[in-house]
Amino acid sequence: MNTSIPRPEHPRPQFFRKNWLNLNGTWTIRLDPGKSGLEQGWQNSRGFETGIRVPFCPESELSGVHHTDFIEAIWYHRSITVPADWQDSRILLHFGGVDYECEIFIDGVSVGMHTGGTVSFTLDITRFVQPGVPAELVLHVTDDTRGGCQPLGKQSVRWKSAGCSYTRTTGIWQTVWLEKVSPQGLKKCRIIPDIDRGMLIFIPEFHSLQSGNALYIQVSSHGEICGVKSSVSSNRPSYSASRSMALMLSVSVTGLSVPFLYHARPK
Repeated sequence: MNTSIPRPEHPRPQFFRKNWLNLNGTWTIRLDPGKSGLEQGWQNSRGFETGIRVPFCPESELSGVHHTDFIEAIWYHRSITVPADWQDSRILLHFGGVDYECEIFIDGVSVGMHTGGTVSFTLDITRFVQPGVPAELVLHVTDDTRGGCQPLGKQSVRWKSAGCSYTRTTGIWQTVWLEKVSPQGLKKCRIIPDIDRGMLIFIPEFHSLQSGNALYIQVSSHGEICGVKSSVSSNRPSYSASRSMALMLSVSVTGLSVPFLYHARPK
């Protein structure tokens, strides 16, 4: 684990892949009080004047910025290089949290937008990057705390904390990372515990479902394998085809009063 990077741990331990790259650390930012950065071409930036320590928000001391006044618009930049051995793979860019609205650019080209400060999101940037070649990643973030049209939680609409409201959180506030995934790789897997029948039901969803897609599940507990099962899709790409690959594994259920943890390894 690289302790020189803030929050170096994998942000999704329940969906861990070994080929990932943590983008936390030093980025650069520029405040945009006039909201004119897009017109000025800041999406083509190769670096701004002020450094910031991601994933800490600019209002925090840990970010190195500690700007506690209102920030209605801010721009982020950092250079990224997708590892050269990630050729012929799907490249995903993950954001754990960006408050509130943002647009993401790579080399000046918009690759996606997102709204919602507490929801993580992922962009497929495969066609916008070339493994082994540096690229410029820029974020344009807006956060109209006082506009009345977005949820605030306990963020203060005053200059500083008041009552039970505290200084705002703007921009990146959770880990940012790159991930290498197979073009037909597993996107997510819904796990349904069926206590009555003593079973775990796995329903996969793939990034791209093709005939021959295989799902392999290994369930273990305390280092001992409890069950292994696999399934191969022979259907045409569709949501129902993904559901048809559901696997059922028998497990021991001791009762709700005695919790028991299993480790599931899909691939």
